[in-house]
Amino acid sequence: MKHFFLCLLGIVIPFLSFTQTGIPAQDSLQKNIDTTEVELQTFLVFFPTAVSNVASKYHEDLDKMATQIIESGDSTELKGFTDNVGNPAANQALSKKRAQAIADYLVTKGVDAGLLKIDFFGESQPLADNTTEEGRSQNRRVEIRIGKEASTQSGGIGEGITELYAEEKVDELVKEVKMPETAREVMRDLPIMPGVSPLQFSSVEDTVISSNGATAMIAYDYDSGAARPRSVLFQIKGAKSFYDIPLTITETKGKLSIPMTFSTELGEGKFAVVAELMNEKGQLSAVDTTYIKMERLGTGKIQISLSWENTSDQDLYVTTPSGETIFYQNDFSEDGGQLDRDDQDGLGPENIFWLDDAPDGTYMIKVNDYLSSYAENPFVVTFNGLGVNKQFYGTTREGSTEWVATFVKKGTVILWLSEDKY
Repeated sequence: MKHFFLCLLGIVIPFLSFTQTGIPAQDSLQKNIDTTEVELQTFLVFFPTAVSNVASKYHEDLDKMATQIIESGDSTELKGFTDNVGNPAANQALSKKRAQAIADYLVTKGVDAGLLKIDFFGESQPLADNTTEEGRSQNRRVEIRIGKEASTQSGGIGEGITELYAEEKVDELVKEVKMPETAREVMRDLPIMPGVSPLQFSSVEDTVISSNGATAMIAYDYDSGAARPRSVLFQIKGAKSFYDIPLTITETKGKLSIPMTFSTELGEGKFAVVAELMNEKGQLSAVDTTYIKMERLGTGKIQISLSWENTSDQDLYVTTPSGETIFYQNDFSEDGGQLDRDDQDGLGPENIFWLDDAPDGTYMIKVNDYLSSYAENPFVVTFNGLGVNKQFYGTTREGSTEWVATFVKKGTVILWLSEDKY
């Protein structure tokens, strides 16, 4: 092809394994279901210095690639890289933006986002010599791997990345999830309501995106029938136990949400949760299933994540000791803090983190309702770092900006301040 480069003659070939080179002709895009040979194709897209936008010269080739992925249903890896010019933490974020830009383009062409696995390595894996411009130009790249054995494992942020979504590892996944403090774990399978239930209970979104170190808000519409709701029975599908989560609401119809907080060690993947509503008469709704799609986001020494309950555009703001604010228009600060996910029309998460040690001083966390929506938008901010895991709940409405928390970092100690003390 004109713009894709399948090998860099002695540089790429030693560590890439594939049986086809280049994008196949249009008439050969149909998946061969009779062969058992591993089909793994690798393509490279290159970028100018400090740029993450995909050049128009690649669009025709990416369009053909999108068709191939759609028709084959093969998993596709997108791995972002940079040269060594600039700050390593900034390069880490830039490498993810490059991979995400290609993913976003493929999705606009009809590719299922669930087939795309994004990973990013910053400047850590050069293909060529970074001391020359020619070498640096080869290192500013995204590797695209299409094939039935493309990995679903993410490894771009550092140590401790695990894949816990296979059936035989569900009980390990349970250990990496924190449920509400009031939840009581019951060591048996979910009870099932015989016959047709008078209760209604269904998740607002069939699939919720979340990440390592974040808290997902699983929202439900409910109707508890002739009695007030008592609790939600909640289970990670396939686990040996479920959680009985008591409710304090008195309305027999409305919305409710169940928060799930995830360990910083989790990797990318997808799993299901099942839940049912119980009212005070002991009646149960039918079992509802929701899928959780986990992304791998930055953690580092401090991680601050935002999720919310209604499909909208909420924005996370963190003001640093220098007075600089990290948010969607300023996604990297001089002290190393960076925003690596800005969700514009979903439920989050948004994520700000310091890969290296954050400076000492006072930090302020706020949430803004960018959508200026009339409805209330319940949100949760999760803080991870220096041995602290803490959730803050609040609500935005009609474009409001809500104070969430102020903390002082001094060495390895975090001191939380009330709103009237900053």
